[in-house]
Amino acid sequence: MIILANHVYIITGVSSGLGAEMAKQLLREGNEVIGLSRTNNEDIGRQSAEGKFTFYPVDLVRIKQLTPVLQPIIANIDSGSLDSITLINNAASVTPLKEIQDCTDEEILNNVQLNIAAPMLLTSAFIRLTSNWHARRVVNISSGSAKYPAPSMSLYCSAKAALNMFSRSVGMEQGQEPNAVQLFAIDPGMVDTPMQRTARESDMALSAFFAAQKAEGNLVEPARVARQIIHFISSPVLKNGDVYQVSAME
Repeated sequence: MIILANHVYIITGVSSGLGAEMAKQLLREGNEVIGLSRTNNEDIGRQSAEGKFTFYPVDLVRIKQLTPVLQPIIANIDSGSLDSITLINNAASVTPLKEIQDCTDEEILNNVQLNIAAPMLLTSAFIRLTSNWHARRVVNISSGSAKYPAPSMSLYCSAKAALNMFSRSVGMEQGQEPNAVQLFAIDPGMVDTPMQRTARESDMALSAFFAAQKAEGNLVEPARVARQIIHFISSPVLKNGDVYQVSAME
């Protein structure tokens, strides 16, 4: 089946949190949304009256599956009728929340594969598979943790810092191309998501800090942040490779 929607968005980590909210809002605007995650969120499909939602079950930790999953997705899109196509690398995990010597090899690899290897592989495949297309974008969802080191969060902080540098470097590469992909990273700030709940309910030293952010009302609702990001990524003034903050989008 060929996808004919004028605007197509491929979103990873679409089952909950910020990914689910972006999908819902994009669908209400009549866009085509393709969701990639381990589990489906049936609420998203029920809100797709205006747009079209297609879900692909994929474990993003299993990085060898990613290019084979993306290939048929791209092949089924009618690029001739397309106004834009956007890959949003949103999926992430804050766990394990332990000091590095207490992490198992599997925990370390799973974190690195999901948080940085998967966005790298999907971005590479996306750019390659859409090489002759126009109006292409890659949006990498970053975090304030990319700038602030934290005990028991070394893996997550390092991966997000790497994602920012990856965005800057590929942005520079694309700046030299005649049909450049618009690529940048967005730090959404402190959003009230399941990841935040995991952090504040953990037994790490910073759990009290995250609990206080919730108690003091400092977490922003995912729907609001999703709305800001969606508006922002279509802006014509964005610079390739830059890292933007939601707080600067007000």
